[in-house]
Amino acid sequence: MRSLIIAAASVAFLASGAAAIAAEQTEGTVVSVNTKSGTLTLQDGQTFNFANGAQLYGILPGQTVGVSHNGAQGLGAFNPNPAN
Repeated sequence: MRSLIIAAASVAFLASGAAAIAAEQTEGTVVSVNTKSGTLTLQDGQTFNFANGAQLYGILPGQTVGVSHNGAQGLGAFNPNPAN
């Protein structure tokens, strides 16, 4: 019985951690990008701050991008419409 309780507690702990790091995704047109400061601003006014500005290399104003983020913290940028 004790091992069942420990297993259930472990599953609950892992599930709560996964929810805490769950990211959202947003799509938009890039207005400005600054690789030195790690900022990306979309046409709708949303600005995301990336810890590693190198993730933003190759992204240009006018492009449509997808952004994985947790609030204003950018986690990754991607092409929302990849070729099949």
